[in-house]
Amino acid sequence: GLWIDYSIDDLLAEADRFRAQGHQAMKMRIGRSRAAEDVERVRRLREAVGPGVHLLADVNQGWDEPTALRVGRQLEAYDLYWLEEPLPYEDLEGCARVSSALTMRVATGESDYGSRAMKRHLELHVADVLMPDLQRMSGVTEFMKAATLCEAYHQPVSSHLFTETSCHLLAAAPNGLIVEHMDWWEELYGEPVRLVDGHLVVPDRPGIGYEPDPRSLARFRA
Repeated sequence: GLWIDYSIDDLLAEADRFRAQGHQAMKMRIGRSRAAEDVERVRRLREAVGPGVHLLADVNQGWDEPTALRVGRQLEAYDLYWLEEPLPYEDLEGCARVSSALTMRVATGESDYGSRAMKRHLELHVADVLMPDLQRMSGVTEFMKAATLCEAYHQPVSSHLFTETSCHLLAAAPNGLIVEHMDWWEELYGEPVRLVDGHLVVPDRPGIGYEPDPRSLARFRA
């Protein structure tokens, strides 16, 4: 949510919906062609949600290093929980410099394939938080290997998508920080994730704890 093509009014309306659903953290997309627009959108959203909501900003690899440093320093005034993927994912050295220069957290890692790819991030201290993607990690085993590797470097981990499975993995990781949630797959299970005081409740049923909804699956029959 909080997509880059939204008007400011749309951003504020969706943020209100997220708060009504019980979310205490939300991620917005930035990286517009005019950096001043990004700063203004972050300012307006921070004013709207107040200091009690964690606000995350995802650049989706949209900046170069000078822009990340310049705009990142401006955004520090708005108490961002983190700045995500400020640079192209392969620019590890540049991201390390940005992470070192800024006082807020920098997050990256969703574009890595396999746990070994994360070792270089850790050696260079590319970011403050790494975000293994369950699919790109090739599944549960590699995701947990990545989390364990990060723990050895005293580095927290988050997740990228696949909330229904990733929530279990982050709950099992001592260095799990925050789970990313998108509701794209909720229709398949016929139930939303459950929040209590802003925290996602991990199901205690077998497997991932969510039963597929036969009515939703019927649409995909060949």
